Order: sequence, then structure tokens, then C-alpha cells
Amino acid sequence: MIFNKKESNGDSYSNRSYRFMIVGTVIMIVAAIVTGIIFRVITKMIRNVEQEMTMEYDLHYAFVAEDSDGDFWQEVFDAADEQAREYNIYLEDISANLGRDYSTEDLLRIAVNSGMDGIVYSGGASDKVADLIDKAADAGIGVVVLQNDVEKSKRQCYVGLNYYELGQIYATQIEKLADNAGLADTSVDILVDADMSEGASNLIVMAIEDYLREQGYGDMLPEIVVTRIEAEDIFSAEESIRNIFLEKETLPNIMLCVNSVYTRCAYQAVVDYNLVGQIQIIGYFATDTIIDAVDKQVIFSTISIDTQEMGKSCIQALYEYNNMGYTNSYLPVGVEVVDQENAHRIISEKADRMEQ
Repeated sequence: MIFNKKESNGDSYSNRSYRFMIVGTVIMIVAAIVTGIIFRVITKMIRNVEQEMTMEYDLHYAFVAEDSDGDFWQEVFDAADEQAREYNIYLEDISANLGRDYSTEDLLRIAVNSGMDGIVYSGGASDKVADLIDKAADAGIGVVVLQNDVEKSKRQCYVGLNYYELGQIYATQIEKLADNAGLADTSVDILVDADMSEGASNLIVMAIEDYLREQGYGDMLPEIVVTRIEAEDIFSAEESIRNIFLEKETLPNIMLCVNSVYTRCAYQAVVDYNLVGQIQIIGYFATDTIIDAVDKQVIFSTISIDTQEMGKSCIQALYEYNNMGYTNSYLPVGVEVVDQENAHRIISEKADRMEQ
């Protein structure tokens, strides 16, 4: 009996060892399979990253724009990048790869000195900027200017509205506002970049006056003032525009904004100083915030630029210049005036799409 008990204990120990071996083997097999799967996934990811990193492009373009991470320029860049990829071109947003903020002039200088195949530029139009564009042109680098033309430079193409056309569009909105107030008693302040040429700002004023005369207003024209905004960034632009509102005795009836930054700053100042309805804003570009403000009539209307067309056109112009040695000196872009009715429609359509 004692011998049999010992034998039974030995059999039990052997069975447990056998089970442990089976379980251990299964765990090792499962671990090996899981490890293999993970290894394959990681290897595939690394291979894809390497393919993306080592992808060869035919050309390398630089994108330089003031407030490039703003809604307007982000839409332009996305459209330009999409077009560039179709041509196997790498479009680089210069400001996105630097450790600190640089002025558009400095970014342009970096792009020129980097020996890019082409440059898309939007920013100030100072003499230094013109010199940098000339330096790029002399080195065979094509430069396309967006929104604010650098007229005195050797740039290859300007994409945007010409200033006379912009003034004519502004005039249609001034006429609508003057129906209630009367043109002769209306004062208009046009907010432009500090380095916009005097010729460009004069074209806007001339276009407004020409349009109103053609509509039969004769000598009953509004008082038009051009205010140059000294601003290196959005914060200094906001401060400059707020200074206008602090001069209570010189506030205009209508404020025209030539870019999206000034539109946002003027809109915020009107709200902060409780001047909604007293100062009418005619803005530029159509972000969700601006459209909402138009719908609520904090902003009377805004000029919406076709950012898709602008982005694609600048790349097409540069590509044509690289391949043929020339391109059109001016490419217009589509424009739409967004008033309260249009703003309400846009908001409703967007709400409907979100519900679907």
C-alpha cells in the first residue's frame, strides 16, 4: 500500500509537469505569433515612412505668407499643395519648420538663399522685399506674388484681385450703406498695409469714386481716408486698429478692410467698444467667424476670395515658368460678396451637411 501511494504521487507530479509544459508551449507559440504580427506591422510602417521620406520630387517650392497658419492662407496652401503634388513638386511652408517666428521679409530671404526652384509670396511690398524678389529672379527662381502685388519687383506673376477691381467691389457695398445715411455725409476709412504702394491705394480710392460717379452721384461723394496699419504680426495689427477706435472724434461711418486679419481685428474692436451699428465694416475673406458676424450684421458684408483657385493658380504659374521660361504676369481669381442673405444660406447649408 505504501508503494502504491508513492507511485500515485509520482504520477500526479508527472501529470502536472506535463500540463505545465503544454501550457508553456502554447504561451510561447502565441507570444511568437503576436511578436511576428507586431514585427510585420512595425516593419511595414517603417517602410512606408522611408518611402515617404525618400520620395523624390522634380521641384522644390517655398510658400511664404503672413499669418500662414490663419484660415485664409491655410486654405490657399492646401490648394497649392494639392496642385503641387500633381506636378510632383514639394511645396514647403517655410515658417512651419522654424523654431521661432520670423517676418515675411526674413522668410523670403531664407527661401531665396536656400536656392528654391520657385517661391509663392504674400506679405509686405517694401523696397527690401522688392530687392529680394529681384535677387531671386536674377538667380532664375520664379516668384509668384499673392494678394498684395509687389509692383516694382521682377516677380513673374501676380495672383489676386487688381486694386481697381477691388475698389469697384467695395463701392457697390458703400452704395448700399449710403442709401440709409447719404453719401455726402458718409466717411470711409480704408485699412491697408503700411508698405502698400501709394499708387495701389490710390487705385482703390479712384475705383470707388469712379463707380459712384457712374451711378449718378456726381459730387456727392463720401470722404475717403486711407489708414496705413503699422503691423509686424496680428497682435500689432490689433493694437493699431484699436488705436483708431480710441480716437472718438475721427471714427468713420464705414471701415474697409483689405485682408482677413484687419477684418477680424476691426470686428473685435467694434464689439469691445460697443459700436455695433455705428461703424459698418466691409471685410475681406469668409471664415466661419466672419460669416457668423455678417449673419448677425456686426459686419455688413465681406469679400470672399476663391482660395482654391488662388492656390492652384500660383503653382500652375510657377510650373509654367519653370518649364517654358515665362508665364502670365497677372492671373485674376474668383470673388463673391457675402452679405447677410448669403451668410445665412451658407450657415444653413453647413448645418444641413453636419446633420446628414
